[in-house]
Amino acid sequence: MLSNFRQKAVFLLGLSLAGPAFGADLPAAKAPPLPPPAVFTWTGLYVGFNGGYTWAASRPITIASVNIYDKPYLSDRLFDFGPASAAGVAADVSARLNGFFFGGQLGYNWQFADRLIVGVEADVQGLGVRGGRGQNTLYEAGRLGTAQTSMKLDRDLEFLGTARGRLGYALTPTLMAYVTGGLAYGGANMSGAVSQTLRPGLLLSDTTRGDRFGILTGWTVGAGAEMALSRNLSAKLEYLFYDLGNLWINNGSLQHKALLTGEPFVADAIAAHTRYSGHVVRAGLNYRFDATMPETSGSAATPLFASPHFEPVARPRFDNWKFMVMPYLWAINLNGTMTMRGETVDVNATFIDAVTRSSSFPLAFMGRAEAENGPFFAYGDMVWAQMRFDGSALSLRSPLPDLSVAASASGRLKTTIAIGEAGFGYELGRWKLSNAPESFTAIDAYTGLRYVNMTVNLNAEIVAAAFSPLLDWSTSGGKSVLGTGTMWWMDPVIGLRMRHSFAPGSRFETRADIGGFGAGSKFSWQFYSGYSADFDYKSTKFTALVGYRALGMNFTKYVNGRENGMNQTIHGPVVGLGVKF
Repeated sequence: MLSNFRQKAVFLLGLSLAGPAFGADLPAAKAPPLPPPAVFTWTGLYVGFNGGYTWAASRPITIASVNIYDKPYLSDRLFDFGPASAAGVAADVSARLNGFFFGGQLGYNWQFADRLIVGVEADVQGLGVRGGRGQNTLYEAGRLGTAQTSMKLDRDLEFLGTARGRLGYALTPTLMAYVTGGLAYGGANMSGAVSQTLRPGLLLSDTTRGDRFGILTGWTVGAGAEMALSRNLSAKLEYLFYDLGNLWINNGSLQHKALLTGEPFVADAIAAHTRYSGHVVRAGLNYRFDATMPETSGSAATPLFASPHFEPVARPRFDNWKFMVMPYLWAINLNGTMTMRGETVDVNATFIDAVTRSSSFPLAFMGRAEAENGPFFAYGDMVWAQMRFDGSALSLRSPLPDLSVAASASGRLKTTIAIGEAGFGYELGRWKLSNAPESFTAIDAYTGLRYVNMTVNLNAEIVAAAFSPLLDWSTSGGKSVLGTGTMWWMDPVIGLRMRHSFAPGSRFETRADIGGFGAGSKFSWQFYSGYSADFDYKSTKFTALVGYRALGMNFTKYVNGRENGMNQTIHGPVVGLGVKF
């Protein structure tokens, strides 16, 4: 019996010692796998907007002429007017080409080999860069005759676009430095007027004018840096040099005729040209779409940010109409030139100038209305403003040929601006982030008409001594009333709008359009960007808005041989409070 007990004890002891060995052959429970690290890559399609400043690399406008007819010179070789009149036109006139701009870009990057990035990018900026009016007066003596020539030359850059390649290097996972270069194109405009007096005063003085708009193409190179702010959002700072080549205008023939018979006595053929090249410094914001950002070995990626999926969302269906009516205030600033009856003044004034340098507060009535049903929307916008500027806010740039002014002139300007817009649009697409179901981004296209009516009352005063050698006359004061006139036109416009809804009732919007194309104005552009938020008060839904708006317009019309027009950028912050129903 004792022997049996010992045998059972030995068996149980052996089984207990062998248990771990048998257990080692059984499958062990595994912990759940760790999620893969979130990745960041520069690869993907992106869209964005930018703003900056440009200035000219080449300042002169070159004008010259060739004498093609000189009857006094051919008949008796006495006055020798022809060579003197032709030489009097030859000059280099300095004209700036500086200003601010806004625009947008679209591009694609591909990151490879860990730190190298290649990409392509296309952009367009509505510049409205007003080049400024160059002016010069020359005296040239012939054998016994003298030619006094006054020249006014102007150049503008209405828009600038590029299509470039980019080669970048990731200094850190989220900071890229790059070089870029490619095609540049732009809408260039140049105008000129030449008047001339021949002495002795036996002939009628003459004025010739020329104006040309052209789309120039050239090249651009530059460099920049871009920093990722999140997986999808990045900010960039960029420098470009562009060269669009030369634009030529032919002012035709400058003729001088006999006082009594009107017979031509002296004629010159005139041409002018200038080079459109300059420097650009701009900052921009880009948004990359998740659907175009592969996380595969084909594209280098760096563990960093979360990686939500960007999902397409069906456009809303037609249902009930929704309306919004919003009065708003646009604090208008003016930059550019205005021309009345052939006289041009620089108008560079801010909203603060209108308040502090005026005898009356600027008046303005502005409002916007929108209606939407599913993907379709319609809009209307109205601006009426009356502003007065005086003192040094104006500078007369075109004195008479026989009048020498010791200082620039100042003056007073009263302008009434009425702008009406109406059109309709359609939502092209909508996307949302998988980890932010309440947020979405939408792209809309729209088209419409823009009506502009401007009434200008210009009163210029000479604030320094003036004298005329021809008349042996001088004065230390005086006043020149340049007159009152009205300009109006209607432009067709096309544009794009991007809306990003952070949450219901919280939205960021950017829209840009271009128009004119010679149908009304030569060219016009508009840019707006702002944030709006909805709130309820006593069962009424309100929406508040804050943003920035810029509108550029270039319009010219000749009346009785005299130029009337404007080359202006109207811009400033916008605030508004509206009702939705």
